[in-house]
Amino acid sequence: MKKFKRIKAYNKKYIEELDYSLALIEPYLISTFTKFYGEEYHGKIASVISNMHYTYFISESILALLNKRSFGISHKCQRVAQYYIKYLNSLKLKGINDIDELEKEILNKLIAKSSFDNDMLLHANFLELLSSDYPIYTVICDQEEKNYYKSIFLPIFVINLEVIIHEINHALMIDAIAFTDEEIIMPNLFITQESEELFNHYIADLVLEQYLKEKFPIPYALRRFDFVNQYEDFFFLIESFYYVFEQVIKKSIMTKNFNLLWKYAGKDDFYLFCSLIKKYYLQGGCTEEELDRLNELVLKMNVHALSIVPEDEESYIKELESLGYKVRKLVK
Repeated sequence: MKKFKRIKAYNKKYIEELDYSLALIEPYLISTFTKFYGEEYHGKIASVISNMHYTYFISESILALLNKRSFGISHKCQRVAQYYIKYLNSLKLKGINDIDELEKEILNKLIAKSSFDNDMLLHANFLELLSSDYPIYTVICDQEEKNYYKSIFLPIFVINLEVIIHEINHALMIDAIAFTDEEIIMPNLFITQESEELFNHYIADLVLEQYLKEKFPIPYALRRFDFVNQYEDFFFLIESFYYVFEQVIKKSIMTKNFNLLWKYAGKDDFYLFCSLIKKYYLQGGCTEEELDRLNELVLKMNVHALSIVPEDEESYIKELESLGYKVRKLVK
């Protein structure tokens, strides 16, 4: 009982820190994302960020990582992490026979704060979603399936600004479009999960770079934990594609017109590209020959994009300008 009270005290402290930090940086995030994607999308970006639903939870996996490496946190924070680990190791859920009551008991032990009650979290298969025990963006639907809420689940105590930006960019990129009895349908622009995560984090790093360039504030709670994301080791797989299709990618994300990117890249070649990214990511990299093949594929997609010309020059110029290109007409 004493241990549980102490954990509740820690949770209260970190909840207050996160609540304060997220409220403080919200206008700066809106400004930074707007500068990155374009002023015409300010309203959409502001709506997504301002209406985000957050849930803070105790992450066993990340605490286990902290037990092995400090990731730059202070000795005091390391001691707190050790206390959380001891708390999780001491949890005893025996004597509960009803599966629903067991799941609710688990939620009560792991959730520090949520925008949703236990019934909604169970309806959304929260425990299954949290099986990876890492930060996650998802959509929570109410039990009547009349409303859905863009939601970010954050491990309490071990969050940094990069994680926040990464998950918010997911929220900007992915929308729910339909419901079935078993799942919420949320199509991905980049087809495979591995490609989506790599592109999402690549973009998140560019947004973070812009945030830092503007010298916006970063509260201590969002810079206490210095976690290096593994996706960064694989950016070389996607950089050439992003460089070629940057403006089309941004417009596709903001308008949810995924056919736009597929049209310019060529659907079959784009599918092959995403499949190769998945393969190379899962196998931990690729050979120089495989990378050359990937870059040749990007070159082929670029040639295809340049071949897509509307019926007349004026409409072509307007389309280029709508994608963010600065077009200078040559005088004949």
